[in-house]
Amino acid sequence: MIVPPFLAFTWVVIAALVVWGGRPERMAGALFGLLHLATPAIDHLAVGQVRWAVAITSLLTFGGLLRLALRGDRWWLVFAAGCQLLALSTHIISLLQIDSLIWTAVTLRWISWGGVLACALFGLWEGRAVDRLRRSARGADDDANALCENTG
Repeated sequence: MIVPPFLAFTWVVIAALVVWGGRPERMAGALFGLLHLATPAIDHLAVGQVRWAVAITSLLTFGGLLRLALRGDRWWLVFAAGCQLLALSTHIISLLQIDSLIWTAVTLRWISWGGVLACALFGLWEGRAVDRLRRSARGADDDANALCENTG
């Protein structure tokens, strides 16, 4: 079964974002953690085939990622918000009540969540690389200033 390893991988990515990420990554990790804690608790709330509570959490997650993307300087959040928008759009299939497409929607949600996780891992690497580059640039500036002072 694919769900337990996928869920474990999700929690590993969330932990990595919180432990090693910058502020945007930690906030996204907290958002993902809340999403994964809330979803099982509200999964039973449905009208017919429409799991409206899960759709609302998907909408809130998209909104949170979009807000982080627009307020921050991390490009990965834009791509993660796009993947989350894809997951959000699959809830329309439930509204149309086409039984033959339900597993298609579920599969698309899994794939789009995999895209969010891939963006998050790449974003975690990018954030750490940017911090290293900034530190090395500051160190190079300090070395250049010291060299100018010694020669003058």
